[in-house]
Amino acid sequence: MLFLSAEEDRLANSHVTSSISRFSRSSLMIAIFCDLVGFGMVIPDIQTRLETFGARGWVIGAILSSYFLVMILVSPLWGRWSDRVGRKPILIICGVFSVASMLAYAGAHSLPAFLLSRILAGFAAANVVVAQAYVADFTEEGEDRTNALGKMGAAITSGLIVGPAIGGWLSARGGNVLLGDVAALISGVGALWIALAVPNASPRAENKPGKKAALRLDFSLVRDLPQLRFLFGFSTLIFFALACLEGTFGRLIRARLGLGPDSFGLIFGYESLLSTAIQVVGVGGMISRVSARFLLCLACVLQSIGIGLIPYAPSLAFLFLLSTVYAIGSGISNPLLNSLCSAATPEPRQGEMFGTLQSVRSLGFLLGPLLGNILFDWHIEAPYLMSATILLFATFWARGGLSATGVPLSKT
Repeated sequence: MLFLSAEEDRLANSHVTSSISRFSRSSLMIAIFCDLVGFGMVIPDIQTRLETFGARGWVIGAILSSYFLVMILVSPLWGRWSDRVGRKPILIICGVFSVASMLAYAGAHSLPAFLLSRILAGFAAANVVVAQAYVADFTEEGEDRTNALGKMGAAITSGLIVGPAIGGWLSARGGNVLLGDVAALISGVGALWIALAVPNASPRAENKPGKKAALRLDFSLVRDLPQLRFLFGFSTLIFFALACLEGTFGRLIRARLGLGPDSFGLIFGYESLLSTAIQVVGVGGMISRVSARFLLCLACVLQSIGIGLIPYAPSLAFLFLLSTVYAIGSGISNPLLNSLCSAATPEPRQGEMFGTLQSVRSLGFLLGPLLGNILFDWHIEAPYLMSATILLFATFWARGGLSATGVPLSKT
């Protein structure tokens, strides 16, 4: 009887845990969606906004890159802390920073003020890192985790569908003041929803008395898990190419086609919508039928074609066509790389892994806007042709590099 009672308790607890995990993931996705809507609203506005203040290409690139520099420094720290104290407190802290950054953007009337808003946003950027670790806490390795991370990616990109479209529209009507105030309100709703509806996930790492997370940048994970080196390096290249595109796209469409932030927002939103559709369908299901190596190579080729031809687009309609090609590739590569990295990492270090992955990707975003805008001032097509070449190189690198990782999700 005691054995049966214990077994009944175990089954009941398992059912409750499953219900909580489903509710937690759904609640978290809603909150992340709100926060990314607020973040995405700035994207179509900031490049041309800085130009109106007389900023040259390298200044625009430096302000955009400052966000990613801060992200590189703080994301591993947020990830390690969430492993120790739980995911929810860090998510709330990031939400507060996000609201502060949007309010700073609304009140900015000089280049230093815009720089401050980007720095504050960098402190908030770890919310995605911690959210991904939260999902990993409640899923098993393999296709289940791949699909769960894909759905989280869908929540993120859904925010980036709505955010830029709203931001472009608000920018054309109320400038950075109206845009920033509305973005702060939406991000605040996301932070409040986390506080009220998202349970705290138990820390994965052992929290020994007296042990504190070091306040320093730490890439020991890459040393301890060498199979992550290729995946991290590959992610850096992918996101460097993306940063060159996003960091100059507003300037490109205004210079070539006379389009403003509202058009930027529509194009970016459409691209994110299509990428979301790919992630919702489930990259995990693709892996069960096609090798991860083939999918990564396909994703790189599609992104290379999309980026390389964008500066030659003769019309808005052609820009939408190229965005379609690029978004399909992006929708495949992003969740696939997340799941491969997760599969290569022990459970107690999932938060640290996602924090470090965010940092190495941010290396691409740190250099991409700066170099891209410098090249843009030299020759408009240069950042796009460079990015296309890098993606073609990544295609050949994936053919051999993925096999060397030994990650179980790769079907070779």
